[in-house]
Amino acid sequence: MRIAVVGDVHLVWDERDVRALDAAGYDLVLFVGDLAGYGPAGGEAVARSIATLKTPALVMPGNHDAVTLAQLAAEVLRAPNALRHVLALGMVQRVERLRRALGPVPLCGYSLHAFESLGLSVVAARPHTIGGPRIPFARYLTQQFSVRTLEDSAERLCALIDQVPAHHRLVVLAHCGPSGLGAARSDIYGCDFRPEQGDWGDPDLAEALEHASRTGKPVLAVVAGHMHHRVRGGGERRWQLQGDGVLHVNAARVPRARRTAASDERHHVCLTLDDGAIRAEPVWLAV
Repeated sequence: MRIAVVGDVHLVWDERDVRALDAAGYDLVLFVGDLAGYGPAGGEAVARSIATLKTPALVMPGNHDAVTLAQLAAEVLRAPNALRHVLALGMVQRVERLRRALGPVPLCGYSLHAFESLGLSVVAARPHTIGGPRIPFARYLTQQFSVRTLEDSAERLCALIDQVPAHHRLVVLAHCGPSGLGAARSDIYGCDFRPEQGDWGDPDLAEALEHASRTGKPVLAVVAGHMHHRVRGGGERRWQLQGDGVLHVNAARVPRARRTAASDERHHVCLTLDDGAIRAEPVWLAV
C-alpha cells in the first residue's frame, strides 16, 4: 500500500498536482491541512481542484482553513475569549463552504474513515488545531463537536480508536502531531517561535495514542504538518521519528514547490506499508 501525504499547501496547488498524483498510482492521498493562505477564499479554490482527484483522498482542515485573518490572529495572540467568540461568527458557514468545494473528498475531523479494500482505517484527529496546550476555535468546536476542553477532545479521539475494526491497520491523520516527541526548536513538533522553545504537539492526540496502545489497537503512523520544516532562526526540523512503535511524519515542507533545470516539482511524503512494515520517503514530483 502506498499513501501520499501532502503537507501544508498554503495555496501551492493546481491541476498539475492533480494529474501528477493521479498518475503516481497511490492508493490514498492524505492532506494534513492549511490549504489556505490568509483568508478562506484561497482555500476554497484549492479545494475545488482537490475535488477533481481520481485517487481516494481525505482532507484535515488546519488552523488557516475556513477562518478569517482577524480570527486567526486572535487565536494565535490569545485574545480575550469574548473577542475570539465574536470573530468566530460565521465559521460554521465557512467550513461548510470548504466542505462543498471539496465535493466527493471528505473534510475530516473527529471522524473515522474505513477503506475495506485496503484493510485500513484512518482516524482523523482534532480539526483546526494550532498546536500547544490549549483548545483554539473553542466556539466552533463546542458548537459542532461538543468539545470544550482537551479532556473532551481526548475522550472523543479514544472513542474513535475503539471503533476501528480489529483486522484493520490504523493510521492517524492530524494537522499537528502529538505532544511528547521533543521540546527543542528543531524537534518534529518543537516550538521555534519562542525563546524558551517547548513542546508544541497536541496533548489530546498523545493521550489517544496511549489509549490505542493500551487497548491493542496499534497505530502504524501519525501523519501531520503545521510545524514547517524550515526552523525560524535557521536550520531544519526533524520531519520523521519512530517512537513506541509508531512512525510520526511531519509533511509540512513549506513552500512545497521548487524549480529545477528540468522541471517544476512539488513535495509530498510517500508512506509505504509492506508486510507490516512502514516507511516514509520525501518525494519531489515533477509537475
